Amino acid sequence: MTITYRKLSELSIEDIVRIWNLGFEGYFIRMEMTIDLLMTRTVNEGISLENSLAIMVDGEPAGFVMNGFRDIAGKKLAWNGGTGIVPAFRGKGVGKALMARNLELYREQGVRTATLEALVQNEPAIRLYQQAGYEISDHLLLLQHTGPMIDPILTQTTAHPFSISRELARDAAGLDLYRGLSAWQTQWPSIKDGESLIIRQGSEPVGYALFKRSFDKEGNMSAITLYQCEAHPEREDAEQIYKVALSELFAPLDYVGQRTTLNLRQSNLLLIELMEKLGFTTNFEQVLMVRNM
Repeated sequence: MTITYRKLSELSIEDIVRIWNLGFEGYFIRMEMTIDLLMTRTVNEGISLENSLAIMVDGEPAGFVMNGFRDIAGKKLAWNGGTGIVPAFRGKGVGKALMARNLELYREQGVRTATLEALVQNEPAIRLYQQAGYEISDHLLLLQHTGPMIDPILTQTTAHPFSISRELARDAAGLDLYRGLSAWQTQWPSIKDGESLIIRQGSEPVGYALFKRSFDKEGNMSAITLYQCEAHPEREDAEQIYKVALSELFAPLDYVGQRTTLNLRQSNLLLIELMEKLGFTTNFEQVLMVRNM
């Protein structure tokens, strides 16, 4: 078995789509890709095809890994934005070889921290990543709520000492409490057309949220997605800050539609408990894995 590697940028877009779909064949959730979806994902999530790899076995495409890179607080961060092994090559050490070469690529690029997400059910992949030196740092939740949110928990937040401003998603990055090292898709550069909600007491920022509203062809709001919601860790009134944030970003509360979270960190116990009280349920769960290079 002869193993070689090629940059994804050297392949045609049709071949990349083909390898992706084969690599995710039999996956826990549907991950089918089209040319249009791949191009959109590559741009929106900062994927570098020049620094992403296809692994070839005896000249045949056997799998791939997609990578993105960002500078966070002056340090280079790498994200594994998708790894798949073609079914005929699974269980033959191809994934292990691909991970080893990918870590070499990260070192060549001067990466300080590598991250990825994996579904909790995907135990073989999690073991593979752990063997490559990744560790689970948190769990990530996709929560959903489809009905109105007229709930006393939120409607009692009308009187509070805070000021609230709606700003661009990138404006949250300047806050001291902004969590830059979060799941890749919850970082502000990944939230195209996203917004931030910044909560202040006086001039001091005490909380923020990153979210996005989606609209249908008629211009009606069709969904609200929450990516990050944080209160200052030293605030004793953090629960009130979260209530104010949720009541504002999910407004209008009588709106009947899709309200979801994407990769919301489970370790934020106060926020998760509050959202569960509001009727949010878990759709799926991932692990956030980190490797210091």
